[in-house]
Amino acid sequence: MAAKKRAKTKKKSTPSQEPIDKQVDQASVPDKATSKGFWSKHWIPGLIIALLAFGLYSLSINFEYVLDDQIVFTNNSYVKKGFGGIKEIMTTESFSGYFGGQRDLVVGGRYRPLSIATFAVEYALFKENPKVSHFINILLYALTGLLVFRLFHMMWPTAKPKVNWYIGLPFVAALLFICHPVHSEVVANVKGRDEIMCLMGALAALYYAFRYHRSGQWLWLFAMAITFFLALLAKESALTFVAVIPLSLYFFRKPDWGKTGIATAVLLICSLAYISLRTSVIGYLLDSGTEMNDIMNNPFAGMSAAERFATVFYTLGLYIKLLFIPHPLTHDYYPYHIPIMNWSEWQSILSLVINLGIGVLGLIGLKKKRLWSYGILFYFLTLSIVSNVPFTVGTFMNERFIYMPSIGFCLIAGWFIGHQLPKWTQGEGETSNLLSIGLAALLVIGFATKTLMRVPAWKNALSLNEAAIKVSKNSARANLFMGTALFKEYLAENAPAQKQALLEQVDAYVRKAMEVNPRYGSAIKMYSGVVAEQYKADGNLDKLLSQFKNLILTKPNIDYIDTYLDCLFDYGTFNDKLANWCYEVGSRFAASGSNFTGNALKYLEKYGMQLAPGDPRIRQELVKIYQALGNSNKVQQYQ
Repeated sequence: MAAKKRAKTKKKSTPSQEPIDKQVDQASVPDKATSKGFWSKHWIPGLIIALLAFGLYSLSINFEYVLDDQIVFTNNSYVKKGFGGIKEIMTTESFSGYFGGQRDLVVGGRYRPLSIATFAVEYALFKENPKVSHFINILLYALTGLLVFRLFHMMWPTAKPKVNWYIGLPFVAALLFICHPVHSEVVANVKGRDEIMCLMGALAALYYAFRYHRSGQWLWLFAMAITFFLALLAKESALTFVAVIPLSLYFFRKPDWGKTGIATAVLLICSLAYISLRTSVIGYLLDSGTEMNDIMNNPFAGMSAAERFATVFYTLGLYIKLLFIPHPLTHDYYPYHIPIMNWSEWQSILSLVINLGIGVLGLIGLKKKRLWSYGILFYFLTLSIVSNVPFTVGTFMNERFIYMPSIGFCLIAGWFIGHQLPKWTQGEGETSNLLSIGLAALLVIGFATKTLMRVPAWKNALSLNEAAIKVSKNSARANLFMGTALFKEYLAENAPAQKQALLEQVDAYVRKAMEVNPRYGSAIKMYSGVVAEQYKADGNLDKLLSQFKNLILTKPNIDYIDTYLDCLFDYGTFNDKLANWCYEVGSRFAASGSNFTGNALKYLEKYGMQLAPGDPRIRQELVKIYQALGNSNKVQQYQ
């Protein structure tokens, strides 16, 4: 009898044994997620999701502005105009408010005005108040978690109705999304609001697409267009939803190619409008025409094609690893925390095999509309725009780049816990529920614990850089930023012994940054300040001038060094040494070619002749330069 009962139970097909469109036929099954009173029926899971978001990130409300917050907020001149700056924010490249104009420093430029406009509104109402900024980020993140929960109910409303809500796909997947540690940068860093608003807008557009597909009402189509365009204004990553939304309608709704086609056409029109606006504002689509040779803004500069793609696939493997095992975490993946890879490295080969294998698996499940297939395709589609595969994005990788793609991971994990695991353990029994609860609890507690450990790193610049340097030891930027943070501590310190110890630490970190990237302009400028401070302590002018010479010849036109030299010249005490230094530097520039003629003249004529007008070596160098320039009057002057 028991065997017959098991056989009878086995014949009852569970939802995932059938294609999703048979599991969830929205033409015949009431849409619980869109019916009235959804939140009154699901207020408990909704409350848990919202409270968990605030519980994990409430500590950040007391944190400072850090990292790129100065670009988008604290040192952004348009933001400081409040409401009056919104027009300029919407009509200029996103770094213009910080630099005072468009500089085209990063590959592809940046046009992400929506979050910066919210900062302007925030400044108008609250001035520069990090508590408000962090609170708003957490609030938006909590709302995103609720939106994820509701959307997953729309995708999987009738699946295993006897399963308790607390181990069902929508709740488990939303919990994993809220707890996932790779989201900590997006939420705890004020600048991360562009990622939050982008995903919120894109998911809202998907929600309205579902509503339109079910009802056919144009109001939902209009709402989809508005939220999608807002998502694009937050960040261009939303462009991937031109593919994600039709894919979602294919997977989770009964086929209606007319409505799907109309929705897709509207998405394309919005995308073209955004691209046109973006191009008109920054002047180009992807390429400014300026060659990006600075590895801090184009880390692939100087690499061969083989090295580039081996490095890219290495990072794609790291993304998958971080979704499952989010450790270690860092905000700094700049050169050369991520090393230059080639196809002789097993890590790149393994990552290529894994990514291709997962991609093929996603395509295999496409025809039968398997939910895990949707999760895989969602992941790859949303990652594609920041993957560095079709085009470079200005950095090797970032944890925030998998903020949107992590939705696919959470969906698959929720499906496995809420459905597949019970299926493997014979369906509806107590043991099955306990296994699902146990695995869900393990992941949620583990992810939440890691997030709680990670969030304090974002307290201030020093704590962030201390955390980064433990992981990104070979990053030029991490070493420079750590040195810069310690330099601020050095300036504020009064005790001589502690002050000297801090300066020695600064020296070590900044030198490491220059060792990783010898032409790192910001590091060279910072080190010139370190050298000047050391001169204050030891009074060794020969050492100072020798180090200044090396820095200038590596990276000409360092304003700080020129200003410091002006002060030394004004003293009039070391004219012989300074004149000799000007001759050495100027002659080296003169020998470097016509591109450095201006630098040569600055040190030979502007400074050298002022210090030692009769020095035959300086005059001879000037004669050579002006002969090459064809300036006979100057030649006669210095002969």
